[in-house]
Amino acid sequence: MTTGENSSYWERACRFFRGSGWADTAGSYLVHNKNSGTVKIGLMPQRTVSVGGGILRCVEDGRQTLSAPVSEDQIFKRVEQSLHQDAPSFFIVSPDLRRRYVDSALPLVLFVQPAVEFTFSAEHPDGRIGYARDPASEQQGADLLRAALAQPLPAPPYGAGEPGEWAELADGWTPAEDDDSFLARLTDAVGVLQEHPDGKMTLTRAYTHPRDPGHSPFTLYELHARRNGDYACGHFACLDDGVYSLGTTPENILEVDGPTLTVDVVAATCRSTGDEEYLAAELYDNPKQLKEHRSSLRNRQDRFRPYCRPDSIRVVQDMRVKTLRNVCHLHSVFTGELLPGVTVFDMLDNIFPLLGARPRQLLAVADAEPAPHRYYGGVFGHLHRATGGCFLNIRNALLHDDVIHAKVGVGVLKESNPYSELVETRDKLAGLLEATRRWRSAPREDRPDAGEGPAPLQVARDAAR
Repeated sequence: MTTGENSSYWERACRFFRGSGWADTAGSYLVHNKNSGTVKIGLMPQRTVSVGGGILRCVEDGRQTLSAPVSEDQIFKRVEQSLHQDAPSFFIVSPDLRRRYVDSALPLVLFVQPAVEFTFSAEHPDGRIGYARDPASEQQGADLLRAALAQPLPAPPYGAGEPGEWAELADGWTPAEDDDSFLARLTDAVGVLQEHPDGKMTLTRAYTHPRDPGHSPFTLYELHARRNGDYACGHFACLDDGVYSLGTTPENILEVDGPTLTVDVVAATCRSTGDEEYLAAELYDNPKQLKEHRSSLRNRQDRFRPYCRPDSIRVVQDMRVKTLRNVCHLHSVFTGELLPGVTVFDMLDNIFPLLGARPRQLLAVADAEPAPHRYYGGVFGHLHRATGGCFLNIRNALLHDDVIHAKVGVGVLKESNPYSELVETRDKLAGLLEATRRWRSAPREDRPDAGEGPAPLQVARDAAR
């Protein structure tokens, strides 16, 4: 079931999370899976498992219980063994796991397991407790839900706004390279691809913006998600003190429900519009776009074929248009039946680089930035027992202390027009920049839950702490 971003369960989930007082606590998260029509909110982190600098660390209830070396080929197996098997997990993985450039201030892999998790959906728009580690956590969660229901549903933050022109949206952002430099890289890539007719490269460019600490990071997530169209999954997570990840990605990498694997393929892009003739000309009747999409579909099927029963992979949706706030994509979906014993962790270990190059020898040309990606182009997701999903972490932002980091990428073929690809980066990034502009222009907030309701919710959250 896919539902709109203004549906009541999402609004109520945001109201609850903001009012809970936990949005700025390390390990708290909100994951809105539109593909399944659910919001998962995790509070009161009980266990975190992280990997960075070749060291795996476990923290239980704020106390480090393990710090041990881990080899690159054992990371996900060791993480899986370190988690509570009956508890849900939010996770985020950096693509720098397979790159030379790393931000040492951030973990490459982070899994968080809450003491209590809430599920909001169309069936349960006021939320329910989906997991509690013990009766005390369950009671604390019930008190928070009860207090939240007593509060009025607030108005959307700062109105909806209208899309702006690129120059206006990009004001205040600093690109890592200017347009001329990026255009030169695009032109070189297209030239190299003339010798590889079936090849593809993904080129990325980074932007930064100073962060105003007077504004709630969760409000930026709300603004970004509220009007961003038919995205597959949105997330907000406080990864550490002063570190937040948020975004609204158009596609999963994989979702599992028992033995069933479901995979989105989102490739080929044009500017968002309601004009059917324009969409037909730019997507369905455009040989370059069709080639890019079909190539991505084949590549994604080949990636997961070793994990599935022979001949079980089926395309269940073929090239429909996915409409987002600023861009449209061709979107296909395929399914497969997993082999016995295959887990998400097995598949995670072999999916990087997600944004790379085909053939692989072109990766040095495509990924030439001597800087970390941080979490752009990696994965985030949610797992609980045999159900969950991993989503491509794009159309996202990382708030790290006083800086907002954003990045954007484009897939390049030998038929690509370099200037059109440059414009595509602007279209893709515009939704996040538009949300950031409205966020910056809003009144300053003294605390994350400023304006949220009265004593009952305050008492409930204080008791939970």
